[in-house]
Amino acid sequence: MSGNWLRMSCAKIWIVLMVVSMAILTFTANPLKAATTIDELVVTATRMEEKGFDVPTPIEAVSSETLTINSPATAAQSLAELPGVSLSSGGFWNTVPVIRGLGGSRVLVLIDGDRENNLWAGRSPLTPFIDVGNVERIEVIKGPASVLYGTDALGGVINVITKSPDFTKHDKWSFLNSVDSRYSSVDSGWFGRYALSGGGFGFDFDLAISGRDADDYKDGSGDHVKNSQFKNQALDFKGRYFINDDHELNMTVRVNNVDDMGVPKKEGARYSRFDKFDTDTYKLAYHGHNLGWLKDLQVRSWYVDQKRRYKADIPSQEKPIYKLKGNKFKTSALGASLQGQVDFSQDNRLIFGCEFVAEDADGDEYITVKKNKKDIKVKELTFKPIPDCDRDHFGIFAQDEILFGEQLTILAGLRYDYFVADADDAPFTTDVYDPKGENIIKSKTTINHFSRKSDDAVTFNLGLLYALNENIHLTSNLSSGFRAPDMFERYSTRSSTYMIIGNPDLDPEYSYNADLGFKLNYRRLRASCSGFYNRVKDYIELANIGDEFAGMEARNYVNVDDTELYGADGSLEFDLLEELTLFGNMAYVLGRDRKSHDRLNMIPPLNGILGARWHDQLANGLNYWFEFSGNFFDRQNHPAKGEKETAGYSFFNLRTGVKFDYAAFKDITLTLNVENLFDKEYRNHLNAADFYNDPGLNVITSLKFSF
Repeated sequence: MSGNWLRMSCAKIWIVLMVVSMAILTFTANPLKAATTIDELVVTATRMEEKGFDVPTPIEAVSSETLTINSPATAAQSLAELPGVSLSSGGFWNTVPVIRGLGGSRVLVLIDGDRENNLWAGRSPLTPFIDVGNVERIEVIKGPASVLYGTDALGGVINVITKSPDFTKHDKWSFLNSVDSRYSSVDSGWFGRYALSGGGFGFDFDLAISGRDADDYKDGSGDHVKNSQFKNQALDFKGRYFINDDHELNMTVRVNNVDDMGVPKKEGARYSRFDKFDTDTYKLAYHGHNLGWLKDLQVRSWYVDQKRRYKADIPSQEKPIYKLKGNKFKTSALGASLQGQVDFSQDNRLIFGCEFVAEDADGDEYITVKKNKKDIKVKELTFKPIPDCDRDHFGIFAQDEILFGEQLTILAGLRYDYFVADADDAPFTTDVYDPKGENIIKSKTTINHFSRKSDDAVTFNLGLLYALNENIHLTSNLSSGFRAPDMFERYSTRSSTYMIIGNPDLDPEYSYNADLGFKLNYRRLRASCSGFYNRVKDYIELANIGDEFAGMEARNYVNVDDTELYGADGSLEFDLLEELTLFGNMAYVLGRDRKSHDRLNMIPPLNGILGARWHDQLANGLNYWFEFSGNFFDRQNHPAKGEKETAGYSFFNLRTGVKFDYAAFKDITLTLNVENLFDKEYRNHLNAADFYNDPGLNVITSLKFSF
């Protein structure tokens, strides 16, 4: 009954949102007086700085103000309230983004526009490799963006844009200290950050250190979710030197050491954790302006080194045995890119570029089976979950933006990508011990043979934006997307209750996507809505095809010939008063195999948000805000094979804060947020496979200031 009520309520909310929006569209088609609100600039949609309102691409943004209000524990958490964006996570930390039903490595995560996070060892690319206190804003492209960003951008792109100092034009040395702290009750989690920024005479820098320590969180029933803890330290340095007004050099160093990241397990593991998940990033860049016929030129290079080590003790639910499991991985990537901009005229701008990325990975794993009563070793498995392997990627692209008068904008792009991947053969050894657990009585090694494989693809996009008037923009997009199989899908040999076997002969995924929508920016009202259809050929999934490996049931990565995803999402903000803003959004997606009509996995149910925010400023300059919102999720009663149905649910959040200056202290910001206000017990469908509940009532306090 509650699921039906929620579905009907969500449907009604969606209808109301659309009716209100269309009514206003009709009213404003020939407005008597219009005053367009200037919206924020975005860079991810076209690789050029433009207003989000003026690009045909479906794009969302998390502003610095939203980050302040929400005070998230990670960059990932701030994405959960965007329409069309969902998160599958292991607690707060091990996070996989899902955009319009496509998740995992089908979503490309960038940091400052660079491909750093979709390495094999970072298959959860929103794991907190980056200090959230260092994030200025986040931009999200919904839908394929392979023309500009290549592989992994099949479902969309998340671009995490970090803070930058701004002291280069000072004619004296200037410095600024910043302090950021946060506490959350649900996991007794502490976060602290100190940053020193400064510069002058053409040079500036930002140096920050931060740390976090969180225990297991409590769910809505008051139970601790075991193995959901987290502890890390991070160091960030960003430096910039202006040679002159048209030439600048940039350098970034980011070191993030994770000492303890729990991984919740449905089997009730006594412990399950990464005791190392370290990521070191080094970047150099040149940015030039007004270089003859080149309006803009960017040359970047970066290197990422990542090491992780995992340990677990998992008791059997059926037999008097337990498993000790451990693995370690090393992954690195070296990348370089070039991007140029040519303005043929005021109404015609061309972006072009190329990039090269070389990745490599290697791993080792063991599983030791022991008897519970006498702690006797029964069996030991040693193998390479991923062998010594590498993947090289080269891409070249061009995208032209043409304005026809003041009403029509056309965005047309083309890209070519080439991949080559190779791996060593992977041995898998099973040792069986005698009844005393002292000597090996049987040993067998099975070799998983791999081969070199290359892929290439041509992708395109065609976007149209028609300005019905200065307040209403109609948009349409036709684009293709491409994703080469990652190293895990090609070369894995993993063991759990069954074997997971990679497939070097996988074909790349290729998609055709179409969407239609509108954007509205009129006086006190801001709205957007788009419907989409995405057809994915050779969709990659894990399937039981009846094979065995090393005497165990095997599941193989296979291509599904023809799949489709379609749905709609939209958002609405209305300033009822100058101080009072009402807001809401809604998203729906359905994904299925076009031949069998089986549902695809990791598809979120119908969901939405409704809320109100009061924000004002007192005469003494103190800014304050109150926000109350509700998150609503329908039940997912059409899960994929192997998934479980999940019930519908809703939870509510209360957020408040103040911001002011006092004496030498600037931008003092105090926030008090209560998430899951009524301590609702619920389970996100995208977490259902791990069978644990999401966090319960959480009181969050934060303090930020600079001097």
